[in-house]
Amino acid sequence: MLENIKSWKAGRLLDRLQSRFERAGNTYSATVAGSSMIFTIDPENIEAIFAENFNDFDTGWIRRRAFAPSIGDVLITADGSNWHKQRAMLRPAFNKQLYSDYTFYQPDIDQLIRVIPADGSTIDLAPLFYKHALTLASRLLFDEPMASLNPEFAASSGRFIEAFKRVNHGNERRVRMGRLLPLMPRDRDYEAGCKVIHKYGDLIVQKALAYKKSWNPSRDDQTRDRYFFLQELAKEVDDPLELRNHLLGMLLVGSETTASLLSGCLGLLSSRPELWAKLRKEALDLGIPTSEGVKSFASLNHVINEVLRMYPIVPLFGRMANKDTSLPVGAGPGRTFRVFVPEGSLAMINTYSLHRRADIWGSDCNGFKPERWESKKPKHWGYLPFGGGPRVCIGQQYAMMEVSYTLIRLLQVFPTIQCRDPEPWLECIGISLSNGNGAKVAFEAA
Repeated sequence: MLENIKSWKAGRLLDRLQSRFERAGNTYSATVAGSSMIFTIDPENIEAIFAENFNDFDTGWIRRRAFAPSIGDVLITADGSNWHKQRAMLRPAFNKQLYSDYTFYQPDIDQLIRVIPADGSTIDLAPLFYKHALTLASRLLFDEPMASLNPEFAASSGRFIEAFKRVNHGNERRVRMGRLLPLMPRDRDYEAGCKVIHKYGDLIVQKALAYKKSWNPSRDDQTRDRYFFLQELAKEVDDPLELRNHLLGMLLVGSETTASLLSGCLGLLSSRPELWAKLRKEALDLGIPTSEGVKSFASLNHVINEVLRMYPIVPLFGRMANKDTSLPVGAGPGRTFRVFVPEGSLAMINTYSLHRRADIWGSDCNGFKPERWESKKPKHWGYLPFGGGPRVCIGQQYAMMEVSYTLIRLLQVFPTIQCRDPEPWLECIGISLSNGNGAKVAFEAA
């Protein structure tokens, strides 16, 4: 465990875990901080955990307790009937018709482009992408830019952004404590961050409840042209605390994932200027982005798929067995026998290592090679950028659309890109996986 902590602090934990699979096999057991754990990158076992034996596994009390001070018990922490109820309640917010139109994204993408220098100077895109993703997510959910790249709103949103980041990192630290979480020292900085985001959340919830009071179902459909998640949810939920928890929980997953993916794409593309030039030509031919155009932009989709393969949004999934159960393979001679999973033990799925299995992805699996997707069809349960089974990320299509539209416009505006980060990838594992060095690049205008 101490070696894992050292590797995590050095930004090399995932590489250490990958080397462990290379030595111990694709499924192995270990005791970590007093917890019985099973680690796996076997597609058969992953399918069992995520789908076939879905009801045998929960996210577990550790994750629920870790997130409780900030967002309560929401979709990403709920289990059982509570999870089913929340999933059904939140699904309408991610109806494709609500976010497939480019005009929804255009004002914020245009603002993003305006703040990016085009004079060859170095810019770290990571913080800009974070604000961009948070702004889009907040507009989708409740029609207000919680974080804006517009200087007019920067001062008022800056305090929330910094608090939101502190809380997100604090949540992840709490998760890493595992069963030792009850012994974790008090984190006053985390508590202060929670107070800030709760205050902002309460203000927005009050507006949604005020809308509910004035809502006239006989004419509402004729006077509003968009669905806004929080306003619609307020029609079904009266408790302000529950509404706030849903709001902050959705903002959490809706901003972290897309910001990390955008940073990963630009960081890796900056190392391949010839690929940027090729993609730019296709983007210019495409013209105004559309959902159909995104589907047909194969080479861009290959880039996004490859970034998600190399640096999956969630590199580690943990599931706690709620009963004695088993996994299909990994025990006995030849590791072909079933593995017993006792109630209360943790099963850890490592998608980072799964996506770097040479027997699945080839000997060049550790390199950035979007061209592999021209002929590669991933093995079933061998590629899981957004998880899988009933708990697959509810917002994955929204994230892919936002990232695609943003990349297309950046390609259309900036003829060249240069990498300005000589350092190797430094893993930063928070709610999502990102490069601790940011995404330092340089652009030049046409």
